[in-house]
Amino acid sequence: MLAMALTTDTFFERIGSFGRFQIALNLFFNLCSLFWWAVPVTIMVFIASEPNWKCVNNSTCPFTDSISIRDERYNHRCNILRKDWRFEDDFTSVVTEFDLVCARSYLGFVSTSVIFAGFLVGSIAISILSDKFGRKRPLFICGFFCWLFNFVSAFAPTFWFFVLCRSIVGFMLAGYSIPMFVLAMEFSGIRHRGAAGALVWTGIAVGSQALAGCAYAIRDWRLLTIVTGAPGIILIGGWFFTPESIRWLLKKGRETEARDILSKVAKVNGKSMPEEALHLPKDESIRLGDFPDLFMSDGMIHRTLGSWLMWFAVSFIYYATAFSAPFIGGNVYINVVVAAVDGLIAYPLSAVLAVRFRRKFIIVVSFILSAAGAIGALLLSDNDDDNGYLIGKIFMSMVVARLAVSIAFTLIYIFTAEMFPTTLRNVAMGTSTAAARVSALLSAFAPLLLTVHRFLPFGIMAGLALAAAFVCLTLVETHNQPTVENLLQNEVCQPKNEKPGDKELVAKV
Repeated sequence: MLAMALTTDTFFERIGSFGRFQIALNLFFNLCSLFWWAVPVTIMVFIASEPNWKCVNNSTCPFTDSISIRDERYNHRCNILRKDWRFEDDFTSVVTEFDLVCARSYLGFVSTSVIFAGFLVGSIAISILSDKFGRKRPLFICGFFCWLFNFVSAFAPTFWFFVLCRSIVGFMLAGYSIPMFVLAMEFSGIRHRGAAGALVWTGIAVGSQALAGCAYAIRDWRLLTIVTGAPGIILIGGWFFTPESIRWLLKKGRETEARDILSKVAKVNGKSMPEEALHLPKDESIRLGDFPDLFMSDGMIHRTLGSWLMWFAVSFIYYATAFSAPFIGGNVYINVVVAAVDGLIAYPLSAVLAVRFRRKFIIVVSFILSAAGAIGALLLSDNDDDNGYLIGKIFMSMVVARLAVSIAFTLIYIFTAEMFPTTLRNVAMGTSTAAARVSALLSAFAPLLLTVHRFLPFGIMAGLALAAAFVCLTLVETHNQPTVENLLQNEVCQPKNEKPGDKELVAKV
């Protein structure tokens, strides 16, 4: 009987690797990405942005044009009375409403960075709970509170209440997004899990484009937050048809529930349910991974630290380019749309590339192209007054660097999920995304680096991209490899100080 037992991967090959059920699940997760990610995160580009300022009193403020953060005269307003200058009336934001200027100007960037500070804490805390209590509950509980506090932030009476709401939004983002991605991967067969993991984020690009259109039409930050955030409540209804992770149920010894879900998948996909038993190593049904297991062997340490560095680099570049949209020059709404179009191209393209090519090859090439885009934007930063230079800088940063890093980000999600065993996957994903949130938090301040030196933001991006490309080359390839279930299933995960003669025993386990 044991010899006839099938692995979860084999089951999905029999009942549909990426059939109607997986497509419907992926479409729902894309709606989650749109309303529970794109809206609360991308909206900060608009509602935490700072309009240009103009002089009111020409005796103390002699300039006649509008002045942006890239202008050398930007800080002149701090040397004159507040009544002698004003913001342009293009739009309102938390910066204009709470007058976050001069000594308080950094607070506008704080209101964005706290999202990632919350995400950092949530990535660690909730990912561990998700491995203990399943994927479904944290997905919907955290998704609901992410929606709620994003909506409530529109009614913030003070700046610090707004900051509190945004930090809670960040915490909940981590709580729902990691289980969502893991579910998308775990419900797909070996041949399609890369495509499923790539396509699940398409909603972010669609949502960012729609948000740019809404922000252009609605210039009041409170109304914009309400209008774009309200529809997200309907996604709570997804609780009634979203299944729990098959692999997690088997780890908890709940084989009957797992088979019931697989039967529903087979029925929706028009396939016959196999009669064979589901198989997993017996000891793994109670042995679930914790944070120390990320350092259980030399091979696992290599994977863990390599993953953290890649996530740190890709996140900094991805978000720094996004948050630079209002400050890089040109029209902020067009810049955001261009960046979102990159996502619409990157996610489907990533799905195709993930099926056809090795993970490491795609990630390394993407990082190198991202570095080239950042270097190109850096070299074109010398003359922002020239339209040719400006268009070139926007193209190199918002198209070349942004498109390449979006592909890298998508593949790193998949690569990380495949490198670690099921029992440790959520902890590995959680800590890796925590590293990403540290850099995302820092990336919110990237526009401020322009006031130090115009080369700094893109110089840092290029350096990180090249370092991540090198590290990726040293990691194991996972393309078309079976999902690792057992903590000791692979030789790379062999515990430190294990005797050479024990390798065969580990392989048999």
